[in-house]
Amino acid sequence: MEEKIREQIAMFRFSVIGPLISGELAHGSLTKQIKELCSRHYSIPYSNRKSIGAGTIEEWLYAYRYNNFEGLKPKTRSDLGHLRGVDETLIKTIADFRMQHPRMPLRIVINRLIAENKISRPAKPISTIYRHLRLHSRKRVVPVTGKEQKRFVHRYPNECWQGDVMHGNYIKDGPGPARKTYLVAFIDDATRLITGAQFFFSEETANIKEVLRTAVMTYGVPSKLYLDNGRNFTSHDIELACATMKCALIHSTAYYPEGKGKIERFFRTVRDSFLSGLCTVNSLLELNQAFTAWLNVEYNRASHSSLNDNTPLDTFLKNAENRIHRLPAHIDPLELFCKKESRLVGKDGTFRVNNILYEAEEHLINTKINVLYDKDDPLKVVKVYDGSVFVHTAKPIDYISNAYAKRKEITGREGEKV
Repeated sequence: MEEKIREQIAMFRFSVIGPLISGELAHGSLTKQIKELCSRHYSIPYSNRKSIGAGTIEEWLYAYRYNNFEGLKPKTRSDLGHLRGVDETLIKTIADFRMQHPRMPLRIVINRLIAENKISRPAKPISTIYRHLRLHSRKRVVPVTGKEQKRFVHRYPNECWQGDVMHGNYIKDGPGPARKTYLVAFIDDATRLITGAQFFFSEETANIKEVLRTAVMTYGVPSKLYLDNGRNFTSHDIELACATMKCALIHSTAYYPEGKGKIERFFRTVRDSFLSGLCTVNSLLELNQAFTAWLNVEYNRASHSSLNDNTPLDTFLKNAENRIHRLPAHIDPLELFCKKESRLVGKDGTFRVNNILYEAEEHLINTKINVLYDKDDPLKVVKVYDGSVFVHTAKPIDYISNAYAKRKEITGREGEKV
């Protein structure tokens, strides 16, 4: 029994006998108080019983008087850790066989060993043997997912891409201290081809979107996208893009990197083969130029043991026939992560997106419009639609320019001045 459990039980026993040791008792009152304690109902730890007998309470009291708090703890077995009534050789033989066949049920293990004349039929029930096996067998590690784990690989290119972010080295880019870099990468599960990868100074969603857009434009749309469970990968923009591309989005289990074994293995190769031999670079641009050269020559065009010594690029091209699905013609790659929402144009001809004011054309004043935008667009460009008809591209208001701009005269529908 664990020491923590023994202490909890001792604390409960002490709470029961507390009234008996808190003060002096008159002659004959001890028996009376013990009977009163017996009439109560208790929530006894690690027991289904609700009442306590008088003899038990009296036993706890004298144990406390004799050995203080330590006397209230349950006694441990003198033969703890030893087998009782079971042959240790029998248990060891079964345990050794189960180490070689961990998934085989215990009943079949015993029957197999009996058939091979390695053991005789046990006299004890199988539950007893199973309990004693825990003393000899290592505990089976339960993964975070709670399900059995199997190594897997998809058959064809673009069936599944895995994506993740690796923490890179520090580089000095311009004035100020050195900054940490992050590598955003996507790998094709079937061919180990790196479909997109680039270093940035942050792992924000905007950078992930940039790499994913380039990868899709280069190698086509994956059927499934298997991403990390981080906040930057669970963005609504990525969900929207996957829905637009008809790509299933799957997120890995938190704190379970084994599920993304292929991309994690690639990151290890980057650390061992690229970063370890990297010369001094003076900017993020130089780092990405060196990395792209290494990726194209030393990785995508290098033989891979899991591909029967073929290269990832050759394997992709060889098996990619009729497997590369491009973005539909009506989808602009630049609008892949854009969402469309409605806005009301105010009397001053402005509307607001992400708390930024934009100008609409004067004929849209007091009307509802549809706006298409990407919240991570550095230029903050918004496309304005009147219903489904594209009207113009709007940019944030330039207040200073508006202060000096000549105002146009507003005309009515027939051209007359208003």
